[in-house]
Amino acid sequence: MVEQQNKKVELPRFKRSTSTWEGKVIEYLLAYPGKTAVELTGEALSAYYLVEALEGKVSDDEFRKACREAAENLSKKLASIQRMAGLNTITSVPSFTQPIPEIKQLGSPPPQQQEQEDDEDIWNMDIQISEEMMDVNEAIVGVDS
Repeated sequence: MVEQQNKKVELPRFKRSTSTWEGKVIEYLLAYPGKTAVELTGEALSAYYLVEALEGKVSDDEFRKACREAAENLSKKLASIQRMAGLNTITSVPSFTQPIPEIKQLGSPPPQQQEQEDDEDIWNMDIQISEEMMDVNEAIVGVDS
């Protein structure tokens, strides 16, 4: 088992024409200051495929942590893309700093809870925007909330 944990894996090198989008990405990564193209590629691959790679192979706590990290990284990238493109229809970037709740049982709530929910005004919600969401909104839209 120790041998399996210390096993090294390698992603084969790949080449693309600089006239393609992928070729332009490789050129960008090679010229990126401060990090190597290998580091940047590893970070991007991990953000995109980490959840699938770890599913069923790590503890539930480690899996949830990886899910939060990947979601945060991808959400930040989405916000950056939308800002750079000047998109006005910004999707909200959720905060993943709170633990992901564990779902114990699927289905409808118990009857007494259902009746209580029916009596409440579901449109009278007090939604608080997190400081992180305000920062993201300001960074994307340039408007202080």
